[in-house]
Amino acid sequence: MEEGPQDTLISLILRSMTLKLPLKSRPYPLKGGIQYYAWGDKGAIPKLLGISNEAQKPHAEFWMGAHPDLPSTLLDVDNSLAIPLDQAMGSAPEPLLGEQVMQRFGATLPFLFKVLSAAQPLSIQVHPTKEQAELGFAREQNSMPPMDVSERLFRDKNHKPEIIAALSPFYGLCGFRPWSEIRDRFLSIPQWAPLLDGIQETPQSTQELYRRVMELDSHQRQKTLEPLLRDLHNRHQKVAFERNDPSYWLLKASASLSTSDPFDRGLFSFYMLHLICLEPGQAMFVRAGVLHAYLEGTGMELMANSNNVLRGGLTTKTMDVEALLAHLDVQAPQTQLIQPTPGSLKEPWSRFVTPAREFELQCLMTTDQSLSLDQSTTGPEIWFAAKIGNTPSKLMVQEASVLVMQQGEAFFIPAKTQVRVEVAPETTIYRALVPDT
Repeated sequence: MEEGPQDTLISLILRSMTLKLPLKSRPYPLKGGIQYYAWGDKGAIPKLLGISNEAQKPHAEFWMGAHPDLPSTLLDVDNSLAIPLDQAMGSAPEPLLGEQVMQRFGATLPFLFKVLSAAQPLSIQVHPTKEQAELGFAREQNSMPPMDVSERLFRDKNHKPEIIAALSPFYGLCGFRPWSEIRDRFLSIPQWAPLLDGIQETPQSTQELYRRVMELDSHQRQKTLEPLLRDLHNRHQKVAFERNDPSYWLLKASASLSTSDPFDRGLFSFYMLHLICLEPGQAMFVRAGVLHAYLEGTGMELMANSNNVLRGGLTTKTMDVEALLAHLDVQAPQTQLIQPTPGSLKEPWSRFVTPAREFELQCLMTTDQSLSLDQSTTGPEIWFAAKIGNTPSKLMVQEASVLVMQQGEAFFIPAKTQVRVEVAPETTIYRALVPDT
């Protein structure tokens, strides 16, 4: 299926602003953007994408989506034309998103797809519900300069449920432990035991204790944390803590802290939250209101199209303790590990099923055999080639070769597109899509 330069998707999008031309459905290369956050790993994402990193910058996240903070670029098949994906959505939403997705979510891509790679712990954080995000964003729009990075808590009006699927061993904190475990841990640390004074065992015990530690001033935090850190360091020098011990990660987080605040309040969370280790192929779903942090590893992350984060420590960024506490939901399920639903001969994609309405993550893996299948999209999809063997895979339309898939490349597939996929051996492809219900 050959197209002349005047018929390419990008040119049609640009021309459709005034001429209202119909757009054709076919896969297109998608150029993502990199976030260079300080906690990022320097090697994993460059290796995955096949790019150099001579400057040794931390490559924390590779974004694929239409979020205005870092929209991806939709490319023509010959890279001759390009347009930011959010602008493409605004100019020609229905051909790209499909009628069903537009009816449910409006003229915007409802999910954000990422590769995340952490060498150091991220901030302790929680995400708001949809209603909380709308109220918070509206409030800050009226009281703050537009999108002031240093002050705002709400960057958009959306909630941020998310799933992370491990590409390497992946460690994180997620959700509060049972009260009895938290209580016993605090009682075992002489300087922490007094923090329990007056707290009765009720459904609110955990939140009451968490508020108490988060409201400690700098002098109180030093008095409470310094002896423990000194003791843990001495013990670690004699017999190193294993990586399945929260003390290992508490020490690692402490070593990464700024010297201006070595007794960060986020350190308390290591003995209050579940420590999670995902093996490659396993995943974790994080819903609104659940306190969590990613500690180390590389994974495919998929979320609602939002960048709203309320932080609870291990950060130099804006932190509002009252706002954080107001958005905690200690009654919600605190950890939700996801095992993929295996594919079949008819439908070989493994599915990571979650309650999220905006997204679903799927994975297609081949070993020593190739695979051919026909795909029909109902809504927008983004595909990422996480692993390509010695032979590249191909995306086909009407038996004509359209795109060769190389490792680290992403592709946007519009709604109502018929695609034939020739998947080579030793290949892993992840795709993000909008579930039907």
